[in-house]
Amino acid sequence: MKGVFNDLSVDQAVALLSCFVFDEKVEAKAKLQEELSAPLRLMQETARRIVKVSNECKMNMEEQAYVDKFKPELMDVVFAWCQGAKFYQICKMTEVYEGSLIRIFRRLEELLRQMCSAAKSIGNSELENKFSEGINRIHRDIIFAASLYL
Repeated sequence: MKGVFNDLSVDQAVALLSCFVFDEKVEAKAKLQEELSAPLRLMQETARRIVKVSNECKMNMEEQAYVDKFKPELMDVVFAWCQGAKFYQICKMTEVYEGSLIRIFRRLEELLRQMCSAAKSIGNSELENKFSEGINRIHRDIIFAASLYL
């Protein structure tokens, strides 16, 4: 992604990665603030470039269908969570069910762990630290409780 994550804050990077793990259909479209919409545009441009190269290699892909696989509807929710919002506050920000939010955050944590490993493999300790900090920011409260019956 052309080093996009290098220029993002921890919260922006985590919010952008949420596009990779969120796969549900929601009615409301995302209303992103500028600090989130710019990274999203860069990711969508990268997705379009991937489709172009794939089509040149005779791997027929539909551009819009591929770009639409990356859903930005929870970027603002994840961003707010990283900045310390409470669970009830992020639940009010979206129509996604609470259980689905918990599942998505757990999948996001696993993706962040994989991104840490990838950054370590390429020797980028700054990026590795950024993703580790992202894990620390989302890993809190009821979302990561061992049991919901406390």
